[in-house]
Amino acid sequence: MRWIWQQPDWPDFRYDNRALNSRELEFRLNSERLAGRVEALPMASQEAATIDLMLSEAIKTSAIEGEDLDRESVRSSLLSLMTSDSIPDNSDQKAAGAAMLLVDVRKSWHTSLTHDLLGKWQSMAVPELRYTPVLRGAYRNDPSATQIVSGPYGREKVHYEAPPATQVPGEMTRFIGWYNQTIPLNRDTKIPGIARAGIAHLWFEVIHPFDDGNGRVGRAIADHALSQYLGYPTTACLATAIEGDKKSYYLQLEKASRGNLEVNAWLDYFADQVIKAQEIAREEVDFVLAKVRFYEAHGDQLNDRQARMVSRVFAEGRKGFEGGITTKKYEAITKCPNRTASRDLSDLVAKGIIIPLPGGGRTTRYELTTVKPAVQGVRKP
Repeated sequence: MRWIWQQPDWPDFRYDNRALNSRELEFRLNSERLAGRVEALPMASQEAATIDLMLSEAIKTSAIEGEDLDRESVRSSLLSLMTSDSIPDNSDQKAAGAAMLLVDVRKSWHTSLTHDLLGKWQSMAVPELRYTPVLRGAYRNDPSATQIVSGPYGREKVHYEAPPATQVPGEMTRFIGWYNQTIPLNRDTKIPGIARAGIAHLWFEVIHPFDDGNGRVGRAIADHALSQYLGYPTTACLATAIEGDKKSYYLQLEKASRGNLEVNAWLDYFADQVIKAQEIAREEVDFVLAKVRFYEAHGDQLNDRQARMVSRVFAEGRKGFEGGITTKKYEAITKCPNRTASRDLSDLVAKGIIIPLPGGGRTTRYELTTVKPAVQGVRKP
């Protein structure tokens, strides 16, 4: 028996509860601190932080599957969904689908899983395309083996083989039943939150119920489970954390899919990714806060060209503007001549809005200054 679903005790997953205790506590504390950070932002910035977190997740969960999405198309779809609960008819379908999945998981965190809900999520993850045999919104029904393989033709390596399609409906009914019976609000449940999310993700991936989109739906289920554990939508950037080393992710899934049903190693890996995901979310929120402080301090000192350049720099997100700001980049962004670009940059330096980066060589590079929080004065008695 090569795969865990072939074991006689499937799906009786076994693990050591105590091994996750410290990370369960850390996850809860980090979540409370993150929620407090977001609530401390102005309302418009709270929305911006939420959009940025979801934007990262939508792009990265697709990138794990080797699919690149246009950042601005995803952002546009998220903004439209969050404000009007709809997307324009001419939207990029892949970007719109990724955005719809993230928003729907966030809005339905408190609901039970159903076959229909999972089918809807899969339809969002896999937009309708012409000339494709992929089933959308329904479990796979192809009688041939469903395998994950790599390598050249004739020398393929089988990393995993899923249960036959005839078993999928029954397997999914059992999975959904377990998931809904172990909701944290149920006082009889004894499964810690991270363990439940990790097992749910692994179990779903082992069944591999759809023709396509299993990875994206499986990570959505993990987010759904973590949100149910907290009692509100999680801000942890799980897909972003996983995408940072997706080879390890696939390796851990492959290892957990073989042999017996002892899953301590998988849950140890998964718990580490959850904590890493919260660190990324904190950085994202801090980036939004830094942007708010910057505009409060310098927003009224920028001319139209300078404002356009600053907006472009911030659009790159928390990892910053690669290579720094240069005269040439300023010209390209603002569509102005070299002399104007040099004058604008000198003006920004004089105002302390940008600072030169060390080691620039023949070309001077700049970065935006970081605005520190104001220190509140202390009244003397």
